This record gives sequence, C-alpha cells and structure tokens, in this order.
Amino acid sequence: MKKYLKLYKNGKFYNAFGDDGIIIHYLLGYKYLEYKNSVGFPVSAYNKVIGRLRKMEIPFLIYDKDVLIEKDDGISKKYNEVLKIALSKYDMEKRVNRIIDKVSNCSIEELEDKFINE
Repeated sequence: MKKYLKLYKNGKFYNAFGDDGIIIHYLLGYKYLEYKNSVGFPVSAYNKVIGRLRKMEIPFLIYDKDVLIEKDDGISKKYNEVLKIALSKYDMEKRVNRIIDKVSNCSIEELEDKFINE
C-alpha cells in the first residue's frame, strides 16, 4: 500500500500528525509538538512546504476539512526513506535537549566538579 504524507488545513494553518509531522519537522524545521503529536505551519508557507515535498518526491495528500484538494503521487519508497532519517534525527534531537535541560539545572560548581575535577 502506498504511503502518503497528509496535510490538513485548519483555518489559517496546515497540520501534519504523527510520522507526517516528524517528516515536516525534519525537512522544514517547524516545531513538532509532542503533546499534540503534530506540526503546524501557516497557510502562507504552503508553497514552500509543497515545493520541498515535490523536490524530495514524497507522495502527499492535502485536505481542507474532509475534501481532498491536492494529491501528488511522488515516489512510493521516498516516504519511508525520509521517515527513517527523520525519526533518527528527531530521537537525537530529543536526547540532546534532555542533556541541555540537565546541564541548565546545574550550578557552575556542579558542572566543574563533574567534568573538570574528575
């Protein structure tokens, strides 16, 4: 079964959920919100996003409410190839952010004791 990246128009924004959101985050840098399991971007960025998906040859479907408004068949295997890379990068990003959070909560003395005075 062919895998498509799906975008949903909601007012003045488009949203991508789950793996689709991770791909958009990876390709374009839009913030992935874990608590919503999605990425959103403004309608004004539509051409930029669609252009990138076409350039990467990722199949996509665009919906406005429940109506399909655009479809691009891309290359079937591209979705899974890009998803694999995007998930790997996102996992690394989360790990780095956890380290930054831990370091941010330490005093200079604690950091020096841990890393300099060993």
